[in-house]
Amino acid sequence: MSVVIKLKMVRHSARKLAPVTKLVQGKALVDAINQTAVMPQHSAHEVNKALKMAQAAATGKEFKAEELVVAQIFATQGPKIRRQRPNARGRANRYLKHLAHITVVVDQAKPKKAKQAPVKKAETKAEVKEKN
Repeated sequence: MSVVIKLKMVRHSARKLAPVTKLVQGKALVDAINQTAVMPQHSAHEVNKALKMAQAAATGKEFKAEELVVAQIFATQGPKIRRQRPNARGRANRYLKHLAHITVVVDQAKPKKAKQAPVKKAETKAEVKEKN
């Protein structure tokens, strides 16, 4: 069973959030939180906030924090805020402020299976004759 968290209306563009989300996807949740806490990007702060929300929601549903893995994390484009800036000769220039939505899916880590040695194929009589 997985836990899904959505952090909406983040004042960053999805393009700036994407590199940070790619770095933490597939990692243990505790490691991802620690990694985003020390990253210099301001967008890492927002991803860190979303990861902490996911951790709190998972512990509320009685998952163990050590066993959690970031199964999926992505940022999608949200609505744009339109603003105007005064310009020369009484004109106005229009600009956009981008918003994004961060979605985090946290799941329990699956135990790793031990690799089995490949089974040797029995040689047929024809193959034995060819070798000799």
